Formats: sequence, C-alpha cells, structure tokens
Amino acid sequence: MIGPLDIEQIADRSNFIDFGKILIPSNIPNVVLKGEIEPDSSRLVAITIETASSSLQVSVFSTTKTEEIWPAVRIELATSLRAQGAQVEEESSSLGTGLKVLMPSDKSANRAERQSLRFVGFDGPRWFLRGSIAGAALSNPDAKDEIEAIFRSLVVDRGDEPMPPRELLTLRLPEGNIAPPRQL
Repeated sequence: MIGPLDIEQIADRSNFIDFGKILIPSNIPNVVLKGEIEPDSSRLVAITIETASSSLQVSVFSTTKTEEIWPAVRIELATSLRAQGAQVEEESSSLGTGLKVLMPSDKSANRAERQSLRFVGFDGPRWFLRGSIAGAALSNPDAKDEIEAIFRSLVVDRGDEPMPPRELLTLRLPEGNIAPPRQL
C-alpha cells in the first residue's frame, strides 16, 4: 500500500508511536521526534521527524468524505508565501504535486542565507496531511527517498467526531518515555 494510510488500513497500532491523530512507525532507524507546540494555546499541532540530514514536519486537518483540499490549500499557501517575499513554484514528485519554496533571508537575525522548503500534501478519507521538508532531502536523491518513505509510512486516525473542514486536528504526546534514556 502507498500511504500515508488511514487507521482503517492497518490491523495493529502496537508498532507505532501514537501521537493520537498521527501514528509514526516505531521501526524508523535514527530519527528524532519533536512536538511543535502552539504558543498561544499550548496544544501540540505538529510533529517534526528529523533524520541525520533532513526534517519532515507534519500536521493533520479535517476534511469532508469527498473533498480534496490539497489543490486549494496549495494555491493559498503559495499566495501567502509569495506575499512574504518567497519564491514559490509547483513541482512534481513521487508524493504528487507540491511546492518548492525559497524563503527570504532573515535580516533581523543577521543571516544572509535563504531557507529552502518543500511542502507536500495528501488527501485521505476525512483528513488531510500536510508536510514541510527541509535539509538534504531537497537536493540529495537518497535523503529525498528516505523522507518521502517516512511520509508515506505515516498513519492518520482522524476519529469519528464531526469537525468543520480544514480544522487542525490536535495531537497528543505518546504515553511513556519515547526518548532514549539520558546518558549521565
């Protein structure tokens, strides 16, 4: 099966790190998982999966049963990023049509470099998964394949509760310690 997958497509959750609405396979080697907390509400809104050379940040949103929102979201995102001075172009990959973005430099932090990102999206049954990719996966074919495989391996558990389309689904931290023990 090509993913990301819906919870209905897997038989067992036990081989996943469970963030509530997003499940990440527990057998991905050498990754660091970070939760992204929304400052105003203190809710977990995204998960960043870091490999040795790249990162993938994912968030999940509600949709209707039949609506595909990635085409419209892609246009809105491109318009917003261009308004911020970014260079944006559509590009195709094994994940479908995405956005290749070159953000303007952050002059306030005295940095001259520009940040490159790639946005990808996937419309599932009643959910939409958006990812942003940074690092070597933007230019190195092996790193790109690794990050795309991670994105495809994710599982979404949208739940049954009614929600308006495009509502950000709140994630939760997994139970227990998912990090290796601290070395003393």
